[in-house]
Amino acid sequence: MEHKVDLTEISDGTLYSLNDTVTLSCDGCRCLSEHARCCHFAEDTITLDPFDIFQLTCAGYPFVTLFQKEIISLAPVSSVLLPHLNFNDSGSCPFLDADGRCSIHAFRPGLCRLFPLARGYGENRLFYVKQIHECPIPTGQPVSVRDWLGLADATRYEQFCFDWHTLVTQFRERLQTTSGHETRTTLSTRFLSIFFFAPYETGASFYEQYALRQKEFKEI
Repeated sequence: MEHKVDLTEISDGTLYSLNDTVTLSCDGCRCLSEHARCCHFAEDTITLDPFDIFQLTCAGYPFVTLFQKEIISLAPVSSVLLPHLNFNDSGSCPFLDADGRCSIHAFRPGLCRLFPLARGYGENRLFYVKQIHECPIPTGQPVSVRDWLGLADATRYEQFCFDWHTLVTQFRERLQTTSGHETRTTLSTRFLSIFFFAPYETGASFYEQYALRQKEFKEI
């Protein structure tokens, strides 16, 4: 989920890029469950983007299945309806296994990959910050942001993240300046249908599929 915050209050003050090295104090979802704060009590803050849905589809969890089983829900994020993970009654991620570890670690959402990093967006660029109040483990090892993400093509993924952020921002502005509830509902329905409800092909390139959907949406 996106937030407007004072970076000096939540981070170490450094703006990192993909190739920068940062000392991080956990190993994502492979951390012991009692320490994995990111896997507990996050409520509706783990919003999902199209790449996340593609990854979950590759793990055997297509969007429609997740939605029907109420593993994910839709909620407005500054006017734009976006999917997010539904944490269970005990405050845990629905993808934790019986041992409290992530059952989809290789396919985990982007926000989970980042933790305890967070993304920020400037003019024509994307950057990363290290959150200093989130991870309870005091020690760490130096690692590049690229390696921390653990994706085969982190550069292309980063470009997607920036493009998606831009698209959602522009769509939000469009919704806020569009009069008529019916028109806004129609636009939101098409947005969700194109980027989320329409199934992704696991055997094809995500980025090529996304480019086609992006083109279709911009033509509306």
